[in-house]
Amino acid sequence: MKAALLNYRRLVLFGCCTFLAASCSLFHNSAPQDHPKNTGDAAPWQLAQLDFGRQAAFGHCVPPACPTRTPKTLATDSSVRTINGAAPSSSAQSIPSEAITPLPTPKIDTSRTIIVQFDLGSAKLSPAARSSLNGAMSTLLSARQIMIVGRTDNTGPLAFNESLALARALAVRDHLLSTHPRLTPTLSVKARGACCFIAANDTLAGRTQNRRVELVFDLRDKERP
Repeated sequence: MKAALLNYRRLVLFGCCTFLAASCSLFHNSAPQDHPKNTGDAAPWQLAQLDFGRQAAFGHCVPPACPTRTPKTLATDSSVRTINGAAPSSSAQSIPSEAITPLPTPKIDTSRTIIVQFDLGSAKLSPAARSSLNGAMSTLLSARQIMIVGRTDNTGPLAFNESLALARALAVRDHLLSTHPRLTPTLSVKARGACCFIAANDTLAGRTQNRRVELVFDLRDKERP
């Protein structure tokens, strides 16, 4: 009886071991393999980044399908546009420069006129006339040309006035040459009686102003020989 019971326990224990061994083999063979073994004929799986930025995704890939890192390189000369600093930009609008109007050259008065007056019917220089000529002598000496013009009022015949105008002009010329003979090349005489009045002849004051000699002289630099 005891021997039979012992044999029965052995059979139950053996059966349990056999069942456990079979079940272990079954679970091992049916379990999915996440990572294949690295064999010589199959490439291993790799974890690779499939995108960039915050939305980058990762996944498994098999080389050479996996993305690879490439070194950054500078652009070739053909892809770089050279900007010439001297060349104007096509988008820049050229602003036309305003025409510069030259300033007018100030006119320099190079002539001057001195007037000496005479008494009625006289060609004699008065003390006032002599003083006026002597006071202007320094300017007359630097003049390039001096024109002496005799004048009269409209009183008397025309022929008399013409001779009187000339006598007045010669009186002024002789006074200048008596003190400064070197003025001779610069002097010229002109006389016009009863002409070119500077005041009305219907008053005494007007006729007094018309009885005169005008010295018009050019102050430009003398020409060098």
